[in-house]
Amino acid sequence: MRKTVILIVISLLVLLGFYGESRKFFCLPNGQCVTVWKTFNDVCYIVPNKYYGLFKPSENYLETTNNNNLTIYLTNQMPNALIYKSELQVSVINNDKGKCSFYDYNRDAKRFDQLLYIPNAKRNNDVKSNVQLIDIFIHDNFAQDKNGIKL
Repeated sequence: MRKTVILIVISLLVLLGFYGESRKFFCLPNGQCVTVWKTFNDVCYIVPNKYYGLFKPSENYLETTNNNNLTIYLTNQMPNALIYKSELQVSVINNDKGKCSFYDYNRDAKRFDQLLYIPNAKRNNDVKSNVQLIDIFIHDNFAQDKNGIKL
């Protein structure tokens, strides 16, 4: 009887953990994905690829608040790199740079403008043909690509 009660309590805690936190996978048509994992304590993890772990990632992720909006840029000129532009503070945890590297767009905007955008670009989505972007609206739980298509 006691084992059954303990098993039920543990099962309920695990279910609360899964359903109390929101995890979304935003994938581009070319197969590149980003995981956006919102947690209870106003912490959001943005992880390259699909992340299914039960615990906080241990390497290669961005950490921000659940109210932030940000843009992720992917270009074949910088394979295994995510360039991000954020409205709010972002912490970068990048323990394994061989798998993925993160670059803050705002730290070197001139360089990234030349790398990512067409000449005389006026809008955020005026990127070169070899560049993909994901506009992530964390609070609203959605993202869109450079063509405005909801992911």
